[in-house]
Amino acid sequence: MNTLKLYLMLALSLLLGGSAGAQIPGTNIPPREDDHFQRWLVVNRIDLDEKINQPIVATQEPGLYESSKYGETNGVVTALINGLKSGKYLAYDPDSLNKTLTYEDVVAMAQRMNGSEEIEDPETDLWTEDPWGEEMEEENESGLVDPFFNEEDSDPESPYGFEVAPFESVLEFIENRIVDKNRSSVVNDIKYIRLVWVDPGETLPDKNFICLKFADVLETLEDTQWKNKYNDAECRNMREVFELRMFHGFLTNVSGRGVRTLPESDFRQNQLLAFEHHLWSF
Repeated sequence: MNTLKLYLMLALSLLLGGSAGAQIPGTNIPPREDDHFQRWLVVNRIDLDEKINQPIVATQEPGLYESSKYGETNGVVTALINGLKSGKYLAYDPDSLNKTLTYEDVVAMAQRMNGSEEIEDPETDLWTEDPWGEEMEEENESGLVDPFFNEEDSDPESPYGFEVAPFESVLEFIENRIVDKNRSSVVNDIKYIRLVWVDPGETLPDKNFICLKFADVLETLEDTQWKNKYNDAECRNMREVFELRMFHGFLTNVSGRGVRTLPESDFRQNQLLAFEHHLWSF
C-alpha cells in the first residue's frame, strides 16, 4: 500500500513539474490585486547603446541558410513599428495614455521630431529665398561638397516615412514593482513600453515619442529575435528577454518622484532591493 502511494505521489509530482516547466515566462504575473503587499510605479530607462543592451536592437544579417525561426530579426524598435504599421495594435500619446494614435499620427510626429516635415507657410520658410543658393550651386558644379547636406543622414528609401535611428538609442518601461505577499518576492509587471526620440546631433533634449501597451505587443515580441552572437543555439525572443530581465536599466522615476542623477538612481534601486531582501523581518 505504501509503495502504491509512493508511485502515485511520484507520478503526480512529475505531471505537475512538467506542466509548470511548459509555462511561458510571465504567464503567472501580475498577482491579483488583493495579494499586493507593496507596489511602486517606476520608469526604467534602458540605454540601448550599452554593450549588454545592444542585442535588443541588433540587426540579423541573412545567414548562409537563412534559418532564423523569427519573423522579426532587425531589433525590437523596428519590430514594434512594423506591428503598428500592420494594424496589430495602436500607440498611445506619452502625455495622455487615454489618447490613441494611429500609424499615420505616429509618422507625422516622427517627421516633426526628425525635422523632415516641410514648412507650408512661405513667410516662415527660411529656405524660400536662399541667399547662398546660387553660390552653392556654382561650388557644387566645381566639385565641392555641400557642408550642410550629409547623404548618410538621408533615408529616402525608409519604408516608414521617417528615419528609425533616433528611436533606437533609448527604451523605457513603465512598470509596477509589486511585492507579492504569497511569495514574499518582487514581481516586475511591465505596463507600457515607451519609445524615446534622441537627437542624433546630441544637442537637443530627449523627447517622449509614443507608448505601447505591453499586453498588446506580446505576440510581436515573441516573434522578434534577440540575437546571441556567441551561440546560435541560445537566441531568444524579446518577451523572454524583457520578462527575465536580461538587460541593464536605471530608474528615472519612482512613484511620481523623479530621479535626477545616476547615483540617485542607484540609491533608489538599492532601496527596492533592500526592501525585498528584508521582507521576512517585517
